[in-house]
Order: sequence, then C-alpha cells, then structure tokens
Amino acid sequence: MDEILIPLFVCAILFLGLPWLVFHYVTKWKQAGTITREDENLLDDLYRTARMLEDRLNTVERIIAADNPDYRPLSVQRPEPGQYDPSRRN
Repeated sequence: MDEILIPLFVCAILFLGLPWLVFHYVTKWKQAGTITREDENLLDDLYRTARMLEDRLNTVERIIAADNPDYRPLSVQRPEPGQYDPSRRN
C-alpha cells in the first residue's frame, strides 16, 4: 500500500501543489505592484499638505529672521524643490 500511496502523494504535490503555489504568489505580486486610484489621491493630498506645511514653516522662519538678525533659516540650507506636476505619473 505504501508503495502506491507515496509516489501518488509526491506526484500530486509536484504537479498540483507546486504550480498552484507558484501561480498564487505570482498573482499576489502582480496585484501588489500596482497602485490604486485611491492611493494616488491619498498621495496627492499628502503632497499638498506637505507643501502647505512647508509654506507655513517658511513664513515662521521669515518672521523669526525679521525679529532676530542672528537667526539663520533652514530654508537657506535646503534647496528649493522643483514644481510638482501630477500629469507626470507613470
């Protein structure tokens, strides 16, 4: 009985289980590689929020620099980022 059961079990694993496992994870990897429209909208909102916060920080730095002549703003140390264009997405 074991002489028939073991080779049958091994063949089932090789020809059914292994391909199913490979195709299952290939499908998962393909789904994980894409970004949804909801994720894109979230990233756009986060970018807009970050820009607003950066503008506020620059305003506060200008106010402090006007009050204190020895203050050196961080914006002098940071390079100015380029303009964001949402149409340049992949």
